[in-house]
Amino acid sequence: MNLARTVGCSKIDINSDNIEVIEALKDGNSSLVASAIFDDCYFMSLDFDHIVYDHCNREANQVAHEMARLAKFSTLGFWMDTVPSAVIPLLVNDATVLVIE
Repeated sequence: MNLARTVGCSKIDINSDNIEVIEALKDGNSSLVASAIFDDCYFMSLDFDHIVYDHCNREANQVAHEMARLAKFSTLGFWMDTVPSAVIPLLVNDATVLVIE
């Protein structure tokens, strides 16, 4: 959310295959271990004109899993203009799953 806000996005969609995470982000109130993070995200979400939280199947969310894995083992940063090569086949697969649904 912080990156989206920094680059000037006013409308965002957030997808997760974890329904508890989606509910915590929507409500800003969570009993999960990371409740302070969800509260921060909730208050940050108020800066957007439009925000959608969607629960999606794990099969349609493989890119997120791989990006999290890559982030765990890389230096702090983000990808803006290029996609890590390990993600490209998963991106194609996620798009295919979404089209079929």
